[in-house]
Amino acid sequence: MVSRRSILRAVPAVAAVAALPDLPRRLTADPVRLPPDPATMAAAAGAVRGFTADLYHTLASSHPGGNVVCAPYSVGLALAMTRAGAGSTTADEMDAVLHAPHPRPDALHSGLNTVDQSLAGRFADGDGTKKPRLITANALWTRLDLGLRPGFGDTLAGYYGAAPHPVDFGGAPESARQEINAWVSDRTNAKIEELLGSDSVSSDTRLILTNTVYLMAAWRYPFTARATAVEPFTRDDGSVVDVPMMRGPFDRMGYLEGDGWRAVDVPYEGGALAMAIVMPTSGDLAAVEANLDGTGLGALLTGFQTTDVQLRMPRWTFRLPAELGVALSGLGMPTAFTPQADFTPMSTTDPDLCIDDVVHETFIAVDEKGTEAAAATAVIIRPPSIPQGPQFFVNRPFLYVIHDRLTGIPLFLGRVHDPLVTGPA
Repeated sequence: MVSRRSILRAVPAVAAVAALPDLPRRLTADPVRLPPDPATMAAAAGAVRGFTADLYHTLASSHPGGNVVCAPYSVGLALAMTRAGAGSTTADEMDAVLHAPHPRPDALHSGLNTVDQSLAGRFADGDGTKKPRLITANALWTRLDLGLRPGFGDTLAGYYGAAPHPVDFGGAPESARQEINAWVSDRTNAKIEELLGSDSVSSDTRLILTNTVYLMAAWRYPFTARATAVEPFTRDDGSVVDVPMMRGPFDRMGYLEGDGWRAVDVPYEGGALAMAIVMPTSGDLAAVEANLDGTGLGALLTGFQTTDVQLRMPRWTFRLPAELGVALSGLGMPTAFTPQADFTPMSTTDPDLCIDDVVHETFIAVDEKGTEAAAATAVIIRPPSIPQGPQFFVNRPFLYVIHDRLTGIPLFLGRVHDPLVTGPA
C-alpha cells in the first residue's frame, strides 16, 4: 500500500514540423474526438489570451533584462487537461487562472478542442515551406495499476484526443521517463529532448499528461541572406551590441501604432500565421510590457492594418527552460500545490494527488527563411512534503507573438533583449 500521495504529470503539447516524422511512437489507437463547437471558440481564445498575458508578466519579471520565450498555449492545454481531474477549491482556482469561460462546465474543454481542430485542419498537412506545419499531440501516461474515473478519461479522450497509455512507473520509472522524453522529442523535431529531468519520475508516479506543439513556417516574404549585415542593436540599458540584421522587402504586412509603441505583423507563407513584433517608441520595453493584458493582446492581434513596410530585424535563436510552479501559485491556484489539493475526480485508486511543479521549455529559431519553434510542459504531481510605408527597424529590445490570425490565439510569446544570447545565463 502506498501511504504517501501519488504523482500526476502533465506535459503540454508542442506543434510538429516538416522534418518531423509522421507521429512516431504512436500510442494506443487515437480516440475519437468530439466534434468542434464553433460557439465556444471565441471564449476559449479569449481565455488563452488572458492566461498568456498573466503568465508572460510573471515569467518576464523573473528574468529582468534578459531574453524570454514561452508558449502559454502549451501550458494552458496541460493545465486544462489537469483541471479536468480537479474538484472543489482546486478546480475553482484553476478556472480563475485559466480564465475559463462560465457558466458551462465544459466550455473551456470544448473551446480548446474547437481551436485545436481548427489549427489541425489548416496546418497539420503543411510541409513547413509552402505551407506552415503546426501539429499538437496529447497523451495520457498511467501507472499499470491506476484506475481512472470514467469522466476524467472521457474528457481527455473526447476533447484532447488523449488516450490512456499504461507504463511501468512502479517497476521501471527510468524506462518510463525515457519513453516519454523520446515521445516529446519526436514531436518537437528533437528541439525538446529531455523535458523530464533525471529525478522527475519515480516509483510513486501515477499519471503524466503530455501535450506537444511544434511549428515550422517559412516567411511569406523571405529575407535575402546576402542582404543580411552586421548592425548595432541597442539594449534597454543603453549598451550596444552588433548583430546580424536581416533586411526585408518593401511589402504588404500589418502595421499598428499605440500609446508609446508601434508594431508590425510579419506573415508566414499562406498568410494565416504571423509574428507580431512590438517596439516602444519612447521609454523602454518594460513600459510596453506593463500594459499588456488579455484585452490588449486581443486588440493588438486583430487590429493590424495592411500597408507596405520596409522591415529590418535580427536573427535570433533562444531556448528557455522554466519552472512555473511558484508563478502559477502566485497567479491564483496555490491549493493545487498543497496537501489540500483535490484531484479525486482523476482516479478511483489514488485519491490523494497534488502538483509539485510545472516544468516548461520553449525553443525558437528565427532566420532569413522563417521560424522553427517548439514547446513542452510537464505538470508534475508528487506526494506533498511538509507543507504608411513606415520603416520598421528592429534595433532595440522587442516583444514578439506568433499567432493564428483566424482565432487570435497566441502560440508563442517572447522578448528579445539581446539577439546574440541563445540561452539563460
